[in-house]
Amino acid sequence: MKIRTLASIAVIAGVAAWGSLPAAAQQPAGAVMLVPGVWTTPEISAKCQAYAAKRAGVSGINDTTRQSVALACAQKLWKKEIAKGKS
Repeated sequence: MKIRTLASIAVIAGVAAWGSLPAAAQQPAGAVMLVPGVWTTPEISAKCQAYAAKRAGVSGINDTTRQSVALACAQKLWKKEIAKGKS
């Protein structure tokens, strides 16, 4: 039963990764993917890391919170960047 569940998860992850390949081809040269669906540039990363450090602190206990805040920030700023480029 566990093997079937793990195999299903692997198939879903593979399909999700395959589906994101066309989107990756459309990204600017300086952009990198932090996690699937979250792209960033060095400028966005710097802003979001500073914001996350201020918002969540820099202690080891807050690592997960700080990462989540930084990812949400990067996703929001990336969407603004894309919207600005399409206008």
